[in-house]
Amino acid sequence: MQVIVFTFLIVSVGISVSIPHSFDLRGTHIQEPCNVYEDVLHSYRSDMYDFDLKFYRAVAARSVQYNFVYSPLSIWLILAGLAEGADSTTRQKIFNLLNVPYDDCTRQKYYQLATSHIVQTEDIKIISNRILLLDAGVTPNPTWYDIVMKNNILDVLNAPIRHNPAVTVEEIKKLMHAELPRINLNGNSVLLDTVDFNALWTTEFADAKIERSPFHDQLGNPVGFVDLMRVTKRARLGYAKSLKAKVLELPVGDNERYKIIFVMFPESKDVRASFGVADNDIIFEMFASFRESYVPVEVAIPRLVITSELDVRTLIEDLGVISLWNDSAATRNISYPPAMPSSFIHRATLTLENHGLHSPPPTEDVPSDVPTGLDPKFGHDFIVDRPFLFGLFDSETLTCIIASAYSVPTYKN
Repeated sequence: MQVIVFTFLIVSVGISVSIPHSFDLRGTHIQEPCNVYEDVLHSYRSDMYDFDLKFYRAVAARSVQYNFVYSPLSIWLILAGLAEGADSTTRQKIFNLLNVPYDDCTRQKYYQLATSHIVQTEDIKIISNRILLLDAGVTPNPTWYDIVMKNNILDVLNAPIRHNPAVTVEEIKKLMHAELPRINLNGNSVLLDTVDFNALWTTEFADAKIERSPFHDQLGNPVGFVDLMRVTKRARLGYAKSLKAKVLELPVGDNERYKIIFVMFPESKDVRASFGVADNDIIFEMFASFRESYVPVEVAIPRLVITSELDVRTLIEDLGVISLWNDSAATRNISYPPAMPSSFIHRATLTLENHGLHSPPPTEDVPSDVPTGLDPKFGHDFIVDRPFLFGLFDSETLTCIIASAYSVPTYKN
Protein backbone atom coordinates (compact mmCIF):
# COMPACT_ATOMS: atom_id res chain seq x y z
CA MET A 1 0.00 0.00 0.00
CA GLN A 2 1.40 3.37 -1.05
CA VAL A 3 0.24 6.31 1.05
CA ILE A 4 0.63 9.91 -0.10
CA VAL A 5 0.81 12.11 3.00
CA PHE A 6 -0.39 15.65 2.41
CA THR A 7 1.17 18.66 4.06
CA PHE A 8 -0.87 19.04 7.22
CA LEU A 9 -1.27 15.35 8.04
CA ILE A 10 0.85 13.44 10.52
CA VAL A 11 1.04 9.67 10.79
CA SER A 12 -0.29 8.49 14.13
CA VAL A 13 2.64 6.36 15.24
CA GLY A 14 3.15 7.43 18.79
CA ILE A 15 0.55 7.62 21.52
CA SER A 16 1.98 9.21 24.61
CA VAL A 17 -0.72 11.68 25.66
CA SER A 18 -2.25 10.90 29.03
CA ILE A 19 -6.00 10.94 28.60
CA PRO A 20 -8.78 9.73 30.90
CA HIS A 21 -9.98 6.61 29.14
CA SER A 22 -9.32 2.90 28.83
CA PHE A 23 -9.77 0.48 25.96
CA ASP A 24 -11.37 -2.92 26.32
CA LEU A 25 -8.76 -4.93 24.42
CA ARG A 26 -10.72 -8.17 24.39
CA GLY A 27 -11.51 -9.14 20.82
CA THR A 28 -9.06 -6.63 19.38
CA HIS A 29 -5.87 -8.64 19.63
CA ILE A 30 -4.72 -11.43 17.36
CA GLN A 31 -2.57 -13.76 19.41
CA GLU A 32 0.96 -14.47 18.21
CA PRO A 33 2.45 -16.63 16.98
CA CYS A 34 -0.37 -17.92 14.78
CA ASN A 35 0.61 -21.45 13.82
CA VAL A 36 -2.18 -22.37 11.42
CA TYR A 37 -0.93 -25.10 9.12
CA GLU A 38 -4.27 -25.77 7.45
CA ASP A 39 -4.47 -24.70 3.80
CA VAL A 40 -7.21 -22.06 3.87
CA LEU A 41 -6.91 -20.95 0.23
CA HIS A 42 -10.14 -22.58 -1.01
CA SER A 43 -12.23 -21.29 1.91
CA TYR A 44 -10.59 -17.87 1.53
CA ARG A 45 -11.52 -17.71 -2.15
CA SER A 46 -15.07 -18.90 -1.50
CA ASP A 47 -15.60 -16.38 1.30
CA MET A 48 -14.06 -13.55 -0.72
CA TYR A 49 -16.19 -14.33 -3.79
CA ASP A 50 -19.30 -14.34 -1.62
CA PHE A 51 -18.50 -10.81 -0.44
CA ASP A 52 -17.47 -9.74 -3.95
CA LEU A 53 -20.87 -10.70 -5.31
CA LYS A 54 -22.86 -9.19 -2.44
CA PHE A 55 -21.04 -5.92 -2.82
CA TYR A 56 -21.24 -6.06 -6.63
CA ARG A 57 -25.03 -6.33 -6.41
CA ALA A 58 -25.11 -3.31 -4.07
CA VAL A 59 -22.98 -1.26 -6.47
CA ALA A 60 -24.95 -2.35 -9.53
CA ALA A 61 -28.28 -1.52 -7.85
CA ARG A 62 -27.19 2.12 -7.47
CA SER A 63 -25.53 2.43 -10.90
CA VAL A 64 -27.89 4.13 -13.34
CA GLN A 65 -25.75 3.52 -16.43
CA TYR A 66 -24.26 0.20 -15.28
CA ASN A 67 -20.77 1.57 -15.85
CA PHE A 68 -18.41 1.47 -12.86
CA VAL A 69 -15.11 0.25 -11.43
CA TYR A 70 -14.11 -0.42 -7.83
CA SER A 71 -11.86 -2.63 -5.70
CA PRO A 72 -13.82 -5.17 -3.63
CA LEU A 73 -10.55 -6.25 -2.03
CA SER A 74 -9.68 -2.75 -0.81
CA ILE A 75 -13.15 -2.19 0.62
CA TRP A 76 -13.04 -5.64 2.26
CA LEU A 77 -9.74 -4.79 3.96
CA ILE A 78 -10.93 -1.46 5.34
CA LEU A 79 -14.09 -3.00 6.78
CA ALA A 80 -12.07 -5.88 8.26
CA GLY A 81 -9.75 -3.37 9.90
CA LEU A 82 -12.66 -1.51 11.46
CA ALA A 83 -14.17 -4.78 12.65
CA GLU A 84 -10.96 -5.60 14.55
CA GLY A 85 -11.72 -2.66 16.85
CA ALA A 86 -15.51 -2.72 16.86
CA ASP A 87 -17.79 -3.79 19.68
CA SER A 88 -19.01 -7.38 19.61
CA THR A 89 -22.34 -6.65 17.88
CA THR A 90 -20.88 -4.50 15.12
CA ARG A 91 -17.93 -6.84 14.77
CA GLN A 92 -20.26 -9.78 14.18
CA LYS A 93 -22.27 -7.87 11.56
CA ILE A 94 -19.13 -6.89 9.64
CA PHE A 95 -17.58 -10.36 9.89
CA ASN A 96 -20.83 -11.86 8.60
CA LEU A 97 -20.90 -9.41 5.71
CA LEU A 98 -17.26 -10.09 4.84
CA ASN A 99 -17.41 -13.83 5.54
CA VAL A 100 -14.38 -13.40 7.78
CA PRO A 101 -13.57 -16.36 10.08
CA TYR A 102 -13.91 -15.73 13.81
CA ASP A 103 -10.78 -17.74 14.59
CA ASP A 104 -8.03 -15.13 15.07
CA CYS A 105 -5.23 -17.08 13.43
CA THR A 106 -7.27 -18.18 10.41
CA ARG A 107 -8.39 -14.60 9.98
CA GLN A 108 -4.77 -13.46 10.01
CA LYS A 109 -4.02 -15.93 7.21
CA TYR A 110 -6.87 -14.36 5.24
CA TYR A 111 -5.25 -10.96 5.72
CA GLN A 112 -1.91 -12.29 4.55
CA LEU A 113 -3.46 -13.81 1.43
CA ALA A 114 -5.37 -10.60 0.74
CA THR A 115 -2.40 -8.24 0.96
CA SER A 116 0.70 -10.21 -0.03
CA HIS A 117 0.35 -10.19 -3.81
CA ILE A 118 -0.12 -6.51 -4.65
CA VAL A 119 3.48 -5.61 -5.40
CA GLN A 120 4.68 -2.59 -7.39
CA THR A 121 6.98 -3.46 -10.30
CA GLU A 122 8.03 -1.78 -13.53
CA ASP A 123 5.33 -3.63 -15.46
CA ILE A 124 2.52 -3.53 -12.89
CA LYS A 125 1.24 -0.32 -11.32
CA ILE A 126 -1.38 -0.90 -8.62
CA ILE A 127 -1.40 2.11 -6.31
CA SER A 128 -3.63 1.57 -3.30
CA ASN A 129 -4.32 3.94 -0.39
CA ARG A 130 -6.54 2.83 2.50
CA ILE A 131 -6.77 5.50 5.17
CA LEU A 132 -8.71 6.19 8.34
CA LEU A 133 -8.40 9.97 8.64
CA LEU A 134 -8.99 11.06 12.24
CA ASP A 135 -9.62 14.57 13.48
CA ALA A 136 -6.71 16.24 15.25
CA GLY A 137 -6.71 15.12 18.88
CA VAL A 138 -8.44 11.77 18.24
CA THR A 139 -6.05 9.07 19.48
CA PRO A 140 -6.01 5.52 18.09
CA ASN A 141 -6.11 2.48 20.35
CA PRO A 142 -2.46 1.32 20.26
CA THR A 143 -3.38 -2.37 20.21
CA TRP A 144 -5.87 -1.94 17.38
CA TYR A 145 -3.42 0.29 15.52
CA ASP A 146 -0.75 -2.39 15.85
CA ILE A 147 -3.08 -5.00 14.31
CA VAL A 148 -4.04 -2.96 11.25
CA MET A 149 -0.45 -1.85 10.65
CA LYS A 150 1.18 -5.27 11.09
CA ASN A 151 -1.35 -6.84 8.75
CA ASN A 152 -1.08 -4.01 6.20
CA ILE A 153 -4.83 -3.44 6.42
CA LEU A 154 -5.00 0.36 6.52
CA ASP A 155 -3.14 3.49 7.58
CA VAL A 156 -4.19 5.98 10.24
CA LEU A 157 -3.61 9.72 9.77
CA ASN A 158 -4.70 12.91 11.50
CA ALA A 159 -6.09 16.15 10.01
CA PRO A 160 -7.89 19.25 11.32
CA ILE A 161 -11.29 18.01 10.16
CA ARG A 162 -13.35 20.22 12.47
CA HIS A 163 -10.90 23.08 12.92
CA ASN A 164 -10.30 23.62 9.19
CA PRO A 165 -12.78 21.57 7.12
CA ALA A 166 -12.33 23.61 3.92
CA VAL A 167 -8.60 22.96 3.74
CA THR A 168 -9.16 19.34 4.72
CA VAL A 169 -11.57 18.81 1.81
CA GLU A 170 -9.15 20.33 -0.68
CA GLU A 171 -6.27 18.19 0.55
CA ILE A 172 -8.45 15.06 0.46
CA LYS A 173 -9.35 15.84 -3.15
CA LYS A 174 -5.65 16.13 -4.01
CA LEU A 175 -4.86 12.90 -2.22
CA MET A 176 -7.64 10.95 -3.88
CA HIS A 177 -7.52 12.69 -7.29
CA ALA A 178 -11.29 12.86 -6.91
CA GLU A 179 -14.06 15.40 -7.40
CA LEU A 180 -15.95 14.52 -4.20
CA PRO A 181 -19.05 16.63 -4.84
CA ARG A 182 -20.63 15.56 -1.53
CA ILE A 183 -18.07 14.68 1.15
CA ASN A 184 -19.52 14.70 4.65
CA LEU A 185 -17.15 15.96 7.39
CA ASN A 186 -19.72 16.16 10.19
CA GLY A 187 -18.04 13.36 12.14
CA ASN A 188 -14.56 13.19 13.67
CA SER A 189 -13.15 10.95 10.93
CA VAL A 190 -13.51 9.82 7.32
CA LEU A 191 -12.46 6.71 5.41
CA LEU A 192 -10.53 7.27 2.18
CA ASP A 193 -9.84 4.54 -0.33
CA THR A 194 -8.15 4.80 -3.74
CA VAL A 195 -6.96 2.18 -6.22
CA ASP A 196 -5.26 2.89 -9.55
CA PHE A 197 -4.34 0.17 -12.06
CA ASN A 198 -2.18 0.56 -15.15
CA ALA A 199 -0.05 -2.35 -16.35
CA LEU A 200 1.57 -4.03 -19.31
CA TRP A 201 -0.09 -7.07 -20.84
CA THR A 202 2.08 -10.16 -20.98
CA THR A 203 1.59 -10.03 -24.78
CA GLU A 204 0.84 -6.68 -26.36
CA PHE A 205 -1.87 -5.83 -28.84
CA ALA A 206 -0.49 -4.65 -32.17
CA ASP A 207 -0.70 -0.88 -32.78
CA ALA A 208 -1.75 -1.48 -36.37
CA LYS A 209 -4.79 -3.43 -35.23
CA ILE A 210 -6.47 -0.71 -33.14
CA GLU A 211 -9.69 0.23 -34.90
CA ARG A 212 -12.51 2.67 -34.14
CA SER A 213 -15.50 0.31 -34.04
CA PRO A 214 -19.22 0.52 -33.22
CA PHE A 215 -20.33 -0.33 -29.68
CA HIS A 216 -23.87 -1.61 -29.07
CA ASP A 217 -26.28 -1.94 -26.20
CA GLN A 218 -27.34 -5.43 -25.15
CA LEU A 219 -30.21 -5.35 -27.66
CA GLY A 220 -27.79 -4.72 -30.52
CA ASN A 221 -28.55 -1.03 -31.00
CA PRO A 222 -25.47 1.12 -31.78
CA VAL A 223 -24.77 3.58 -28.95
CA GLY A 224 -21.30 4.87 -29.84
CA PHE A 225 -17.77 3.83 -30.69
CA VAL A 226 -14.74 2.34 -28.95
CA ASP A 227 -11.13 1.77 -30.00
CA LEU A 228 -10.89 -2.02 -30.28
CA MET A 229 -7.49 -3.61 -29.71
CA ARG A 230 -7.36 -6.68 -31.95
CA VAL A 231 -5.10 -9.68 -31.96
CA THR A 232 -5.36 -13.17 -33.42
CA LYS A 233 -3.77 -15.80 -31.21
CA ARG A 234 -4.37 -18.92 -29.21
CA ALA A 235 -6.11 -17.78 -26.05
CA ARG A 236 -7.67 -19.09 -22.86
CA LEU A 237 -11.44 -18.98 -23.26
CA GLY A 238 -14.42 -20.60 -21.67
CA TYR A 239 -18.18 -20.87 -21.52
CA ALA A 240 -19.90 -20.65 -18.12
CA LYS A 241 -23.05 -22.70 -18.64
CA SER A 242 -24.84 -21.46 -15.51
CA LEU A 243 -24.59 -17.88 -16.73
CA LYS A 244 -24.67 -18.59 -20.47
CA ALA A 245 -21.60 -16.38 -20.59
CA LYS A 246 -18.48 -16.32 -22.73
CA VAL A 247 -15.32 -15.67 -20.71
CA LEU A 248 -11.81 -14.68 -21.73
CA GLU A 249 -8.61 -14.72 -19.69
CA LEU A 250 -5.75 -12.39 -20.64
CA PRO A 251 -2.48 -12.51 -18.67
CA VAL A 252 -0.92 -9.34 -17.30
CA GLY A 253 2.70 -8.65 -16.39
CA ASP A 254 5.84 -10.69 -16.18
CA ASN A 255 5.29 -14.41 -15.53
CA GLU A 256 1.54 -13.76 -15.95
CA ARG A 257 1.34 -12.60 -12.32
CA TYR A 258 -2.13 -11.16 -12.84
CA LYS A 259 -5.00 -11.87 -15.18
CA ILE A 260 -7.98 -9.91 -16.41
CA ILE A 261 -11.17 -11.88 -16.92
CA PHE A 262 -13.73 -10.58 -19.44
CA VAL A 263 -17.35 -11.77 -19.33
CA MET A 264 -19.91 -11.35 -22.12
CA PHE A 265 -23.55 -12.46 -22.29
CA PRO A 266 -24.38 -13.03 -25.97
CA GLU A 267 -27.63 -14.83 -25.14
CA SER A 268 -28.99 -12.20 -22.75
CA LYS A 269 -30.78 -8.91 -23.28
CA ASP A 270 -30.04 -7.71 -19.72
CA VAL A 271 -26.47 -8.02 -18.40
CA ARG A 272 -27.40 -6.58 -15.02
CA ALA A 273 -30.01 -9.28 -14.46
CA SER A 274 -27.85 -12.05 -15.92
CA PHE A 275 -24.99 -11.55 -13.48
CA GLY A 276 -27.20 -10.47 -10.61
CA VAL A 277 -28.14 -14.08 -9.90
CA ALA A 278 -24.52 -15.27 -9.72
CA ASP A 279 -23.14 -16.97 -6.61
CA ASN A 280 -19.58 -17.88 -5.67
CA ASP A 281 -19.91 -21.33 -7.27
CA ILE A 282 -20.34 -19.62 -10.63
CA ILE A 283 -16.99 -17.85 -10.24
CA PHE A 284 -15.32 -21.19 -9.59
CA GLU A 285 -17.16 -22.52 -12.64
CA MET A 286 -15.82 -19.71 -14.80
CA PHE A 287 -12.22 -20.46 -13.85
CA ALA A 288 -12.77 -24.19 -14.39
CA SER A 289 -14.18 -23.57 -17.87
CA PHE A 290 -11.04 -22.04 -19.34
CA ARG A 291 -9.31 -23.96 -22.12
CA GLU A 292 -6.59 -22.81 -24.46
CA SER A 293 -7.84 -22.83 -28.03
CA TYR A 294 -6.28 -25.35 -30.41
CA VAL A 295 -5.95 -22.68 -33.07
CA PRO A 296 -5.66 -18.87 -33.05
CA VAL A 297 -8.93 -17.03 -32.48
CA GLU A 298 -9.70 -13.35 -32.92
CA VAL A 299 -9.78 -11.33 -29.71
CA ALA A 300 -10.83 -7.67 -29.62
CA ILE A 301 -11.30 -5.60 -26.46
CA PRO A 302 -11.74 -1.83 -26.03
CA ARG A 303 -8.85 0.45 -25.16
CA LEU A 304 -10.26 2.42 -22.26
CA VAL A 305 -9.87 4.36 -19.05
CA ILE A 306 -12.68 3.95 -16.54
CA THR A 307 -12.95 5.70 -13.19
CA SER A 308 -15.62 5.78 -10.47
CA GLU A 309 -16.22 7.41 -7.12
CA LEU A 310 -18.40 5.41 -4.74
CA ASP A 311 -20.16 6.45 -1.55
CA VAL A 312 -19.31 3.22 0.27
CA ARG A 313 -21.05 4.30 3.47
CA THR A 314 -24.42 4.22 1.67
CA LEU A 315 -23.62 0.84 0.14
CA ILE A 316 -22.60 -0.63 3.51
CA GLU A 317 -25.79 0.70 5.06
CA ASP A 318 -27.71 -1.02 2.25
CA LEU A 319 -26.01 -4.23 3.39
CA GLY A 320 -27.09 -3.77 7.01
CA VAL A 321 -24.08 -2.22 8.78
CA ILE A 322 -25.29 1.01 10.42
CA SER A 323 -23.60 1.39 13.81
CA LEU A 324 -20.13 2.24 12.45
CA TRP A 325 -21.26 5.75 11.55
CA ASN A 326 -23.40 6.86 14.47
CA ASP A 327 -22.82 4.67 17.55
CA SER A 328 -19.87 5.68 19.70
CA ALA A 329 -20.07 2.39 21.59
CA ALA A 330 -19.43 0.52 18.34
CA THR A 331 -16.04 2.13 17.74
CA ARG A 332 -14.79 2.92 21.22
CA ASN A 333 -11.97 0.38 20.88
CA ILE A 334 -10.66 2.01 17.70
CA SER A 335 -9.85 5.40 19.18
CA TYR A 336 -10.51 7.96 21.88
CA PRO A 337 -12.85 9.72 21.45
CA PRO A 338 -14.54 6.92 19.48
CA ALA A 339 -14.09 7.26 15.73
CA MET A 340 -17.32 8.39 14.08
CA PRO A 341 -16.59 8.28 10.32
CA SER A 342 -19.12 10.43 8.49
CA SER A 343 -17.92 9.36 5.02
CA PHE A 344 -16.37 6.35 3.31
CA ILE A 345 -15.24 7.44 -0.14
CA HIS A 346 -13.77 5.01 -2.66
CA ARG A 347 -12.23 6.10 -5.98
CA ALA A 348 -10.87 3.57 -8.50
CA THR A 349 -9.33 4.04 -11.95
CA LEU A 350 -8.43 1.29 -14.39
CA THR A 351 -6.54 1.79 -17.66
CA LEU A 352 -6.42 -0.72 -20.50
CA GLU A 353 -3.84 0.05 -23.19
CA ASN A 354 -2.33 -2.05 -25.96
CA HIS A 355 1.23 -2.11 -24.59
CA GLY A 356 2.72 -5.43 -23.47
CA LEU A 357 5.97 -7.13 -22.55
CA HIS A 358 6.13 -9.39 -25.61
CA SER A 359 5.31 -8.78 -29.24
CA PRO A 360 2.04 -10.20 -30.54
CA PRO A 361 2.18 -13.40 -32.59
CA PRO A 362 1.95 -13.18 -36.38
CA THR A 363 -1.62 -12.95 -37.61
CA GLU A 364 -2.96 -16.18 -39.07
CA ASP A 365 -6.02 -16.72 -41.22
CA VAL A 366 -7.92 -19.60 -39.67
CA PRO A 367 -10.91 -21.11 -41.53
CA SER A 368 -14.13 -20.90 -39.52
CA ASP A 369 -14.72 -24.64 -39.83
CA VAL A 370 -11.49 -25.59 -38.01
CA PRO A 371 -12.24 -26.93 -34.47
CA THR A 372 -11.08 -24.60 -31.69
CA GLY A 373 -11.18 -27.15 -28.86
CA LEU A 374 -13.60 -24.87 -26.98
CA ASP A 375 -17.20 -25.35 -25.93
CA PRO A 376 -19.33 -25.25 -29.13
CA LYS A 377 -21.35 -22.42 -27.58
CA PHE A 378 -18.28 -20.23 -27.61
CA GLY A 379 -17.71 -19.85 -31.33
CA HIS A 380 -14.50 -18.69 -32.98
CA ASP A 381 -13.91 -15.21 -31.56
CA PHE A 382 -14.30 -12.90 -28.57
CA ILE A 383 -15.27 -9.45 -29.86
CA VAL A 384 -16.18 -7.04 -27.07
CA ASP A 385 -18.59 -4.68 -28.84
CA ARG A 386 -21.42 -4.56 -26.29
CA PRO A 387 -21.78 -4.33 -22.46
CA PHE A 388 -19.41 -6.60 -20.57
CA LEU A 389 -17.94 -7.26 -17.14
CA PHE A 390 -14.28 -7.61 -16.31
CA GLY A 391 -12.08 -8.04 -13.29
CA LEU A 392 -8.41 -8.07 -12.31
CA PHE A 393 -7.31 -11.19 -10.42
CA ASP A 394 -4.08 -12.21 -8.75
CA SER A 395 -2.95 -15.38 -10.53
CA GLU A 396 -1.77 -17.23 -7.43
CA THR A 397 -4.72 -16.78 -5.09
CA LEU A 398 -7.32 -15.76 -7.73
CA THR A 399 -8.33 -12.86 -5.49
CA CYS A 400 -10.48 -10.27 -7.27
CA ILE A 401 -8.60 -6.99 -6.88
CA ILE A 402 -10.67 -4.79 -9.19
CA ALA A 403 -14.16 -5.33 -10.63
CA SER A 404 -15.87 -3.37 -13.37
CA ALA A 405 -18.96 -3.20 -15.56
CA TYR A 406 -18.70 -1.36 -18.87
CA SER A 407 -21.63 -0.21 -20.96
CA VAL A 408 -20.90 3.43 -21.85
CA PRO A 409 -18.63 3.65 -24.92
CA THR A 410 -15.68 6.05 -25.15
CA TYR A 411 -17.32 7.98 -27.97
CA LYS A 412 -21.08 8.31 -27.58
CA ASN A 413 -23.50 8.83 -30.46
